[in-house]
Amino acid sequence: MKTLEINGVTLAYEEYGSGNRYLISSQNFFFRDCHMALLGREPYHYHVFLIYTRGYGASTHIFDPTPRDYTTIWGKDVAAFAEAMGINSFYYTGISHGNWAGWYLALNRPELLRGFACGNGIAQFRDPDARTPVPPRPELDLDRVVGNREALEKMAWMENWPTESSERLRRRAQNHEEHLQILLNRKKEEFTVRNTNMSCCDAKTREEFYETMAKIDVPVLFLHGMLDPLAKIEDVIRLSQAIPGSQIKAYQNLGHGGGDECPEIFARDCDRFFRDTEGRVL
Repeated sequence: MKTLEINGVTLAYEEYGSGNRYLISSQNFFFRDCHMALLGREPYHYHVFLIYTRGYGASTHIFDPTPRDYTTIWGKDVAAFAEAMGINSFYYTGISHGNWAGWYLALNRPELLRGFACGNGIAQFRDPDARTPVPPRPELDLDRVVGNREALEKMAWMENWPTESSERLRRRAQNHEEHLQILLNRKKEEFTVRNTNMSCCDAKTREEFYETMAKIDVPVLFLHGMLDPLAKIEDVIRLSQAIPGSQIKAYQNLGHGGGDECPEIFARDCDRFFRDTEGRVL
């Protein structure tokens, strides 16, 4: 684990590979064999940086629990990280919440993005007047939950879609235990970071949201499990219809955690897409 100081904030990160074909991802945790890390190894050889978002892990923690537009905060952190590292352009990919920074960059710093592969998580319009933090969840009794294995066992990563694949079942058990250990090591303040901007823009209406998304001018790929109950496939299709030149790779037998359950597949499809972005025609 390495750290970088940017504008008074510490960002912790992991680095894989070398060279100038850069890939960045930013999330509050990473599985050790996530598809982003795999892209930094053979046979792909990207130069990968996995940034732990502000508020989590060894990055600067946030002690004020007030819900905020963390999409913008985390997106600006990624842009500042790239600039501090002398990275002029890079590919971006994430899983679920890890896509929020990617959407910020696509809308506000497109010159930095060579391509964006959005895995199991999309920008979704939310009425800004509702002021409801997302994702929604019951208020936690943190004094009971923090460090409590029994309570955190129920919050740890889990997929329950039917499968007879021994490899998928093995990965499910591995991911559950790995995420449980991450949760057991979290401090109280790490459970109180709440994002208010799931729309990833300032759109006031659904129509304005899609008009804003239609202005995106970077290559976008949706990697999506069709069993995903959080980012539904019909919403993925509608968003893809708005973004010029975007593509969808849908997996019928995967859910919201599909990219974490089958990272080898996601890494392969990211690489194919990123290679195809060179000289693309809209």
